[in-house]
Amino acid sequence: QERALNGRLKAEIREKTYFQEKFKKAKEVTLRMAITRHLAGSTKRSLDAEKVFGKFWISMWGNRLISEITVEDCRQTQAQLKAKGEWKPATINRYFAFLRHVLMLAMKDGQIPRNPVSSVKFFPESNRVRFFTDNELKSLYGLIESEDWKVVGFAIETGLRRSEQFGLKWEHICFESQTLTIPMSKSGKTRHVPLSGAALRILRSMDTLDSPYVFSGIRKPLQPMDSRAFLRRVYEPAMRKAGILNASWHTLRHTTASRLTMASVPLPTVKDILGHKDIQTTLKYAHLSPDHIKTAIEKGSLGHLFSGTGSKTGSSEKAEEVKTAEVVDSIGAPDRN
Repeated sequence: QERALNGRLKAEIREKTYFQEKFKKAKEVTLRMAITRHLAGSTKRSLDAEKVFGKFWISMWGNRLISEITVEDCRQTQAQLKAKGEWKPATINRYFAFLRHVLMLAMKDGQIPRNPVSSVKFFPESNRVRFFTDNELKSLYGLIESEDWKVVGFAIETGLRRSEQFGLKWEHICFESQTLTIPMSKSGKTRHVPLSGAALRILRSMDTLDSPYVFSGIRKPLQPMDSRAFLRRVYEPAMRKAGILNASWHTLRHTTASRLTMASVPLPTVKDILGHKDIQTTLKYAHLSPDHIKTAIEKGSLGHLFSGTGSKTGSSEKAEEVKTAEVVDSIGAPDRN
């Protein structure tokens, strides 16, 4: 019986029918069907972005069976997109991350034996944080009308994501506690954002027009403002006039985090304000904290062992210097700037 079973399995493998029974559903599933199924069941706040990803992959391989997509296909497409130079490596990574997720669901459903995107190495991404300097903010302020600046200024004061801000309703604002509530954040949880005095002044100066939205549409006040239209009409032209490069709307959120960090706000607090799911996301701003850097470098300093002059002294003088240094450190060393 063992020899008979072994012979049959070898024959099925040789004839490439071994996985036929287990994965026969894959013959009927195209990538278009898999993407459509994924989007229909998606509850992510980034659904609009996922629709863009899905439209791209459908135009590429929509009619191809998911069982026919190979690792080599993915690698060649990845290389071609990079060679065109139209997309940044991070953008290409986002598109392939979407495809990987779609095929992962198909694999869990037993429609394919393995996910080809899992064997594709993603491009390294730059971790440089782009934020607006004070001079850049002053330039933008001078080029944007006061009513439009309220939209930009509120983004900096709160650090809200674009979808969060333009979907914000008055019912989410509490003037008594000076907070706003995001019912469903990117992490899938409710979060509360403290409002600064400047943010409160912006809200109190808004003309609501009986709209449920804080930032309502110009022609349709009962609808939220079209964020993309605001970028094309106001934000992007102002950046071009100011000569500001390599910046986007998300740069405003980076500016919020950077200014908080440079003001010595603890990183866990910055994490809570911005609604980061993981502290590792917030740690990319750590290099902007002067106190954070000073504390770290002082821990490894040899100041307790040697004098700052670098000259050799007698043992008694060294002992006195170490003792003095210890006393100063115990009461808090003065600022040496």
